Amino acid sequence: MELARLGRYDLVKRIARGGMADVYLGVAGADTVAVKVLDPARAADPAAPALFGAEAQLGALLSHPAVPAVYEAASEHGVHYIAMEYVDGVDLGELLAANQPLPLPAALSIVAAAAAGLDHAHRRCGADGRPLRLVHRDVSPSNIMVTRAGAVKVIDFGIAQTEATTRDGLVRGKPSYMSPEQCLGQPIDLRADVFALGIVLYELTTGRHCFVGERDADRMIAIVRGDYAPPGELPADLQRVIATVLARDPAERYPSAAALIHALEAVARAHGFTLGRAAIAAAMHVLADVEIARCIQSTLVTEAITRRDIR
Repeated sequence: MELARLGRYDLVKRIARGGMADVYLGVAGADTVAVKVLDPARAADPAAPALFGAEAQLGALLSHPAVPAVYEAASEHGVHYIAMEYVDGVDLGELLAANQPLPLPAALSIVAAAAAGLDHAHRRCGADGRPLRLVHRDVSPSNIMVTRAGAVKVIDFGIAQTEATTRDGLVRGKPSYMSPEQCLGQPIDLRADVFALGIVLYELTTGRHCFVGERDADRMIAIVRGDYAPPGELPADLQRVIATVLARDPAERYPSAAALIHALEAVARAHGFTLGRAAIAAAMHVLADVEIARCIQSTLVTEAITRRDIR
């Protein structure tokens, strides 16, 4: 279904598609937002609007630089939507598509920033003042965005739940980025997010997939077994961090996202660099220049072939 306007937002173009909702670039006066729209076909399921609304409520509870702000949730003519902060950047899946590792200062800075956003969600308190211990459950490259200025955003809390409600035995998340306990349908806690972020750390620093297999089931078996190639090309202290964060037993992992940040900061200090947006921005500028050069080269080759064919 093509949409032109919802509420006060003009929908300029669709910028992402998902199993449950599409995301549009929206404008309201001088403001640019992302408008997430529940698929009308999914809305026919009575549970879907409730889940969509719960996502908006959870998002509204969070207030952190590494988590996009939620502005409002509403419905119009039976179409349910959430207006949120627009992130003008790329997701890590696009960066990883080159199968090349990022510079360590940038890779560690991205993971540390994402960990800070997750730590905020894990520690956020509800109306009763008690920590919700909100588990994202879908930490993966496609759900971490980076801007050219070096900002990092953890997006899509669509299947997030509090620890108390993750005991339903259902397996949710992306198979390549789930923790062993998720793969087995066991109760999970915030350390499942820490494990998933560890997979992202491995892939950003090595330029290759962590848990491999032809099928989803094969990758999940590899995760449960802890079967991945040790990143021997990385510094020894970073190898230890990765081994800890990817421990099969949650009790052997870092107990929190904050603890992972401290470990990454220690690695950075030991190797003489500082984590932060500047390191990410520097890498993003280089990657952008490389992409521009690649596009120019591709265009020149295409033009050369065209001229040859014409002759």
